[in-house]
Amino acid sequence: MRKLIWMMALGAVIGTASCKKDYYVDSGLQRGVYDGDTYEWLATNPFYFDTLVTVIKLAGLENVIRDSSVTFFAPTDLAIKRAMNDVHSWRYAAFKDSLRLDEVPAEVWRKYLSRYIFRDKYKLKDISRLAPDLPDLYPGMNMESWQGYIMNIGVIFSDYNGTKDVGPRKVVISDIRSLERPSYFVSYAATSDMQTRNAIVHVLNSEHYFGFDGNNFINTIKEYIQ
Repeated sequence: MRKLIWMMALGAVIGTASCKKDYYVDSGLQRGVYDGDTYEWLATNPFYFDTLVTVIKLAGLENVIRDSSVTFFAPTDLAIKRAMNDVHSWRYAAFKDSLRLDEVPAEVWRKYLSRYIFRDKYKLKDISRLAPDLPDLYPGMNMESWQGYIMNIGVIFSDYNGTKDVGPRKVVISDIRSLERPSYFVSYAATSDMQTRNAIVHVLNSEHYFGFDGNNFINTIKEYIQ
């Protein structure tokens, strides 16, 4: 019964939008609590995360997702599929076979998946405001991800009915590329503040691209596989 309830809730979160004040953009019910670790929660929602669960294993990050106190911006299977489709297109153009998930080097999966994981727990209320067009005023939070790569997380405010900053607030994660000259490759959370036993999970929306930049992801694979 608990599994069924969570699957129904996640379907509403990712697949629909709501105007209820308890929700963020693309739903995002913030009171979700799961009595288990993050890996277990992902595994109980295979429609959205069965490929992600496989990638976590291949990356050697299962213990981190199970046991560490972290904030995890969870990409859905669609994000990974989108990236792998581009990998297959590159291989096809080079007259080479497509790659299975387990044929992508573990180091590549670990490098990119680690960028979604941050030590300690950060709910929406703990994250600084981000305005990409006003970075000096609202810079969000530059943070080291699991393997030390600097990412930016933030909350983007919106207007409502002509009143500034009172609309839905969206948790975002950005690959900024450079601290000196940041470029915000922003991805939005579909739902925020999902609480498992060991983590806070922000599920990224269906438009997200795994790795944030397809060219970088493919080029990294090319370093290992010709």
